[in-house]
Amino acid sequence: MRITRVDTIDFTPRFKGKGYAMSFGRQTRLEHRLIRLRAENGTTGLGEMVRPPVLPLSGIIALEEAHLPEMEGIAVSDLPALLAKWRGGGKLMQGFVFGVELAMLDLMGKALNVPVSTFLGGVQSGDVREYLSLSAEEPEIMADITRRKGNRFGIIQAKLGEDDPGLDLNRVHAVLAEMRSDQILLADFNGGLSRDDALCALKGFNDPRVIWEEPCNDYEDGAAVARGLSAPVMLDQCLTDLPTCVRAIQDNVAAAMVIKSDSIGGLSVGRTVRDMCVAAGIRVRIDGWWAGPIAGCGALHLAVGVPGDIMMGSIDLTAPIDTPNVLIARPAPGRIRPVAGAGLGLSPDIPFW
Repeated sequence: MRITRVDTIDFTPRFKGKGYAMSFGRQTRLEHRLIRLRAENGTTGLGEMVRPPVLPLSGIIALEEAHLPEMEGIAVSDLPALLAKWRGGGKLMQGFVFGVELAMLDLMGKALNVPVSTFLGGVQSGDVREYLSLSAEEPEIMADITRRKGNRFGIIQAKLGEDDPGLDLNRVHAVLAEMRSDQILLADFNGGLSRDDALCALKGFNDPRVIWEEPCNDYEDGAAVARGLSAPVMLDQCLTDLPTCVRAIQDNVAAAMVIKSDSIGGLSVGRTVRDMCVAAGIRVRIDGWWAGPIAGCGALHLAVGVPGDIMMGSIDLTAPIDTPNVLIARPAPGRIRPVAGAGLGLSPDIPFW
């Protein structure tokens, strides 16, 4: 089966309200790109090329334009080798590889009448726990959202690091005041602190509900903070590739790891990291950058392959974005899964094309 056509279209929906804030700024719209692969028998596969807001958009676009023509006319069976070559292109290529691989898996799933999760090791659980994510706003605003929406979630994530550590700790206190004793708070700095500032600001905080997420943007610094605090630390975007993920598993300093397949080279790499974490007994959260329905659904196909005792949770990556989503189902309050069906469960391709 050969690829006869490669189509792309810009995907730039706006975030709801005034956008979503975290340590590196406020996102107001996505700058992603959808891709559709068409095979000679007419089968199509959809993917979403994720463009992280922390990376230069012009550089990502230039690489996409350079490599997209390489797929036309090749056999689908030759795509994995091409993806492996592209992964060596560094950070700017990883969201592109993620989108192309997702389109390939969607196409293969439709051709074989199986869901994408089949190619990622199958399903361990029918659905996963969903967490609530709070934009970095004034403490009273974050507390109010927690009060109104937080009850059905076992985990709440509070974005921090946009201002100063003092205000961030006020945010943490405000959200904790509205949480139950059995809920977990992921206090997420998105790499906004230096090693010294993190150790200084967080050492005296001892609420057992708090997990400090991604205090620093470098793995070495994040690992040092995890060693220096008595409270648990979760590592996220500093896990930039497979070797760094392997090292984090071997070092075993983090209480949990976040697997973002759109940052480390696609779902197959995500599966490798996921399965190593399961074998090591390290808890994981599986999601990605804020994204559209296609990328969001792809992340969930990886998430449902995690045993329940290892899986902390996932999220609808379209949650703060003004875009329709028919690819994610909620079978019960606080639970989330991809819709059933071949590939990503979307046929025909409308409304995304």
